[in-house]
Amino acid sequence: MTVTRAESFDAVVVGSGAGGGFAALGLVEAGMRVLLLERGRRFEPKRDFPMNHPDWELRPRAFRDTETATGDVSLLLEDGPPLQAGFSHLRSFGLPDASVSPRSRRGAFHYLRVFGLGGTTLHYQGEAHRFSDHAFRSWTGYGFGVDWPLDYAELAPYYERAEQVLGVAGDATNPYKPPRGSFPTPAHPLSYASQRVARGAAKLGWQLLPNSLALPTRSVDGRSPCQRSGGCVQGCIFGAKSSVDQTAIRRAEHTGRLQIRTESRVLGIEMDAERRVAAVVYRNAKTDHRVRSRVLVLAVGAIETPRLLLAHQGQRDGIANSSGLVGRYLMETVSVMVRVRFDDRIYAYKGPPIDSRIWNFSLPIRDAVARSGYVLGVAGTTGAFHGPMSYALTLPGIGRAHKDLMRARFGTVLTLFGVAEQEPRADNRVTLADSKDGDGIPLLRVHSAHSDVDLRALDAMLTRLKDLARASGAVDVLQQVSSYDLPMAAHVAGTCRMGRDARTSVVDAYGRSHDVRNLFITDGSVLPGQGAGDSPSLTIQALALRTADHIATLARRREL
Repeated sequence: MTVTRAESFDAVVVGSGAGGGFAALGLVEAGMRVLLLERGRRFEPKRDFPMNHPDWELRPRAFRDTETATGDVSLLLEDGPPLQAGFSHLRSFGLPDASVSPRSRRGAFHYLRVFGLGGTTLHYQGEAHRFSDHAFRSWTGYGFGVDWPLDYAELAPYYERAEQVLGVAGDATNPYKPPRGSFPTPAHPLSYASQRVARGAAKLGWQLLPNSLALPTRSVDGRSPCQRSGGCVQGCIFGAKSSVDQTAIRRAEHTGRLQIRTESRVLGIEMDAERRVAAVVYRNAKTDHRVRSRVLVLAVGAIETPRLLLAHQGQRDGIANSSGLVGRYLMETVSVMVRVRFDDRIYAYKGPPIDSRIWNFSLPIRDAVARSGYVLGVAGTTGAFHGPMSYALTLPGIGRAHKDLMRARFGTVLTLFGVAEQEPRADNRVTLADSKDGDGIPLLRVHSAHSDVDLRALDAMLTRLKDLARASGAVDVLQQVSSYDLPMAAHVAGTCRMGRDARTSVVDAYGRSHDVRNLFITDGSVLPGQGAGDSPSLTIQALALRTADHIATLARRREL
């Protein structure tokens, strides 16, 4: 390899999503000089996102760099394990591609992510949840999963810092969350559709509450407040959504101590004789560069981070892997959704995509077999049901019959969903494949199966969703989509889990490698659990700020 340029920084951060962007912010605010490397490009909201155009529903998705004709650029496209008998009612149905069901095995692993400055927050829907205190002690309290090496109280100040940067909108009176102060901006009012579902939930004795969202209801840092257009997954054309590029990275750039290199893919990590990171090699515009730093922070997600560590050719088991756990304890998204139709128009396309949730069932269950708690929610603006043109393409008929059906049906469809925490198991993992990508990096093979505990959580969620649909007045179920047969990995975690014991974890409570003292990880791979169905982004951001503070402290003590 010919390296054309060698540079030196106080810290190099690889990845600019929830963990990388906030780690970079914390480090530069502590006075360190940081290089941020991002594989994708920088997006301009008013130029690059489809909803700037009247035909946005027919335009390609903005974030397609991870996709290939055979799946994801990093993964082998392989069917999953055989489906477990006794749970066939969890099968997906009503999908446009009828070939996906019925099937005898789980579908190929489908990893939802974005290459770009801001990472997957570019297309996330803004959910910003503090994990409840029980999520940090799920084993001690409920016999489920594993306890974290820190508790809620230790992370609470960093949750608050992250919320302030994001301008999170929420309601501090949520009785299912730990007591807290007010949110930076007020909660969004419930959409018309959520108000309808709230009445149904009340009939069942449940509470549908405003969601906490990184979609500010007031201006933050001079940005526009949320316009409630529902287009978050397409990229916010108003720059209102608090994606990491618009918030943490923008603030970090203003310090003058952050350099950003987009379209720069890290190819490998160089180690010195003392088993410390010596340098990082990355490729930009077909040219390879070497950069030295006192600290390396990896934040490329729970798939790419273990891939980078395992692919290191200088050590048989990869970097930072004396425990043998790099790549193990993969946790995907355990979820089920039903798309239901009402007889009247409920305008589900109006408002934020996920403006409400039900936390009544968020505590883990301790019975014959402990299982995860879960959260239910309302998603109005998803898939083909967001805009009129995309919805019209799903309806049968031509001419006047089609127009009449469109007039009768548009605005009557709503998605109800449930998300649980996957039971962490060592056999769920990523491993290196024999084949490689165009840069010579081995592809990954994903081994992920639901346990009986996971399937029982899916079953419980589906039962509740059907109850909720009936109570809310839905008249028909159009689709059912379940991770029972179709993996939907929007939230992926666990492959470099944190812990106190170097034999049973990859990093410590600060994200520091047990093996490599100047290597830190600040993405979802460090999470020992998934918060009983809450979205992990705010927890990743809070942990990243905590890690950055720790790195700065070690640097001042000359302990790096």
